[in-house]
Amino acid sequence: MSLERRHLGGRRYALVSPALESRGFLAAFSERTGGLSDGSFAALNVSFSVGDDPGAVRRNRELLTEGLGVPAFAVAGLVHGDRVTRVGRGRAGAGFADPAEAIAGVDGLVTARIGVPIAVTVADCVPLVIASAEEGSVVVAHVGWRGLVAGLVERAAATARGTASSLTAVIGPAIGPCHYEVGEDVAVAVGGASLAGAITSRRAGSLYLDLPGTIAAMLRAGGVRRIEMAELCTACHPRRFFSHRRDAGSTGRQLGVAARLHV
Repeated sequence: MSLERRHLGGRRYALVSPALESRGFLAAFSERTGGLSDGSFAALNVSFSVGDDPGAVRRNRELLTEGLGVPAFAVAGLVHGDRVTRVGRGRAGAGFADPAEAIAGVDGLVTARIGVPIAVTVADCVPLVIASAEEGSVVVAHVGWRGLVAGLVERAAATARGTASSLTAVIGPAIGPCHYEVGEDVAVAVGGASLAGAITSRRAGSLYLDLPGTIAAMLRAGGVRRIEMAELCTACHPRRFFSHRRDAGSTGRQLGVAARLHV
């Protein structure tokens, strides 16, 4: 299984999972080109929280939904925790045009409603989508090391429901082990939170964490067999992705979006 780099119109692209589409779900991860933002946020920034012009952010989000062929998505508020909340018709599009209406206090969203997209913003953390064809539900989560330690990966898989062997997980672009230097305390915390341990390496006396690889190992240890990985480091590709660490915090955000498309 592999992700497809799909043209969304103009200079806009997203990575999409054809395998999940064949099962009735969307899992897509936006790139940074082709939007209206400029400066540090050029061009397709989708976050209201970084200091960008709100009008540009709204239009960037609209361009993405138009390109993906979905309505306005609901957005998680993000706190680096383990909470996942359900989104139905009543919360469709929450936070899409007004950040004050984003679903606060959560790092994951789940829906079983057809045509109700859900999304998280990221700029190094892992955008994770887990779908259950058995239950007709899909989860999107924003997983940093703190969320992983808090139990977000396991919570996301459990919230998708269905047997582990029936789940499909998609891990989008995130900071890779080539750039993610961490302290011993972080590596120990991550290793202690996972039955699979933390995947780390040492170079020139520094410790590096493979966050996407660790998440994949955790999912496999939990019985998930179908896992797709973008295997693209956000810090390595400045023309395609925003990176909080590479850009010292002055940067935009890309999007991980999921939806149930049909039965």
